[in-house]
Amino acid sequence: MDFDDFRNTWRHALAASRLSVLGFEVETLDLRSAERRFKIHVEPLGGQQTEPFCVSAALSWRWCPLLTARGRTCEEDMLTELLGRGGEDLETERPWLRVDVTLSARAPFGKALPMPGKEAWSRWAREALGRLERVERLLPDEVMDLDGDGRLALLAWQGDPTVRLVCSPAGELRLSDVELSAWQAIDLPRRWDDPEREADEPPDDQIAGLLARVRASLFAWMEVLDHLRPA
Repeated sequence: MDFDDFRNTWRHALAASRLSVLGFEVETLDLRSAERRFKIHVEPLGGQQTEPFCVSAALSWRWCPLLTARGRTCEEDMLTELLGRGGEDLETERPWLRVDVTLSARAPFGKALPMPGKEAWSRWAREALGRLERVERLLPDEVMDLDGDGRLALLAWQGDPTVRLVCSPAGELRLSDVELSAWQAIDLPRRWDDPEREADEPPDDQIAGLLARVRASLFAWMEVLDHLRPA
């Protein structure tokens, strides 16, 4: 699977998820490293219902040159190019792509909000993390697995909420935005020259599952903002 194949699969899954895209896709190519990056922003199903905050999720991935090389040729030829004759007989692991997800809630530009009190922050953090970890989960059920060498491999990760503050000319700290970052590894299918090899599963179900969780998590992220709204 190459970059274009994955992007097309992603677009089909995104359309099926019914998530609304904010703005346009951003796709860049680093001419020095040949690395390609893709990023979009989506908003909650049904639109914004969180004034004065604007809620969105940024979804992005980085397609490295090695993925490009593996996607453009078969595994046997890739191994021969890297290791020489006889290298095509080695077993390989499936390539994978890290998809980053950032949930955010931003105050209007230039209009940072009064800082919530300590109790409000506590209620917000407790409910936000509780729902994202147990109810409207952002991560899949399996976040760790053993690789081919028996080592523990991380399949997904979720960080703690982060807060961005601005300081007014009077020295008052005000709330600008809150974010929560996570990522998930998406397994990609290999291309084989040997017709007797069993084909790898396509990533369609993994992408659909990720987008479904993003849709549910965005709704939860939007609802818990009541704790941070100015009184």
